[in-house]
Amino acid sequence: MAEATKQTSALSSDESRSDDLGKSPEVLFANRRDALIGGAVIFGGAALIGAVDTSGGRILCPFRLVTGLDCPFCGGTRATHSFLNAHIGPAFDHNVLVAVFVPVALLIGVLLLWRGITGRGWRVPMPSRNVWIALGFITVAFWVLRNIPAFSWLGSS
Repeated sequence: MAEATKQTSALSSDESRSDDLGKSPEVLFANRRDALIGGAVIFGGAALIGAVDTSGGRILCPFRLVTGLDCPFCGGTRATHSFLNAHIGPAFDHNVLVAVFVPVALLIGVLLLWRGITGRGWRVPMPSRNVWIALGFITVAFWVLRNIPAFSWLGSS
């Protein structure tokens, strides 16, 4: 009886190890179809923002309309448009934070499209909790600093 219990527990531990090996770590869009859709959405949005003229001057941000202050993403659409049209300086002038993350988003889009089309390639890992917390702190710090007169160069132009 004890022998059978040992064999059963050894078998279940082997199965759990094989399940762990078979399971992928948390990734963005783990299956091909979702990866293809995710990559297409990133590039579709980039194509739309890159093609549309964003110099109309209308304020779209509700926070800015109510308070007159920049939110962390004010100027983000103009920054993305400038970056996608190879106007890197103006992109950073509109929104430094967004200008830094546009190439990251495009890289993720490429990786997702490649995985969706070929089924191979690097699987984009889901950022850890600490990464999300750090991004939150960076965003809040940027939000506060860009609205202080001494850091007006961070404001949306």
